[in-house]
Amino acid sequence: MITRIINAQLASMAAMLMLMLTIIACSAGGGTKNNVNTEDRSEARNKMETEAQARLSMARTKLAQMQCAEAKAIVIKMRKDCYLALSARKEGILLMDSIDIQQAKLELSKADSLMQKQHSISTSDDFDEACRKVQFYERKLQYDSRSTNK
Repeated sequence: MITRIINAQLASMAAMLMLMLTIIACSAGGGTKNNVNTEDRSEARNKMETEAQARLSMARTKLAQMQCAEAKAIVIKMRKDCYLALSARKEGILLMDSIDIQQAKLELSKADSLMQKQHSISTSDDFDEACRKVQFYERKLQYDSRSTNK
């Protein structure tokens, strides 16, 4: 019984020690890294934001032309290359949702055509799955729109 109490107290003390060391390590190293080159970072962020907006515009054009795969590739590359462009990345989330909706609608259209031609259970299942995808991406777009507006 006493051994359990001692072990529990030691475990508690070890946890407290780890917490204190973590707090000390974070407070000691956190301030210097964030204050270095803030002007350079701001300029880099502005450059990336401009580049990212141009890429989003290209992706929107591709989406309007129903070239979903190309639009998606542009957004993905923009996310990777323009990692500091926070506003554009938020817009990219919404654009990616729109691309996904468009792709799901195209799949739905194809499934509908097949279902009308073949009248089989498998095409009916494909149609139902395509309907669920469209509904999912529409809800995701609504959610992401609310989240990015906060």
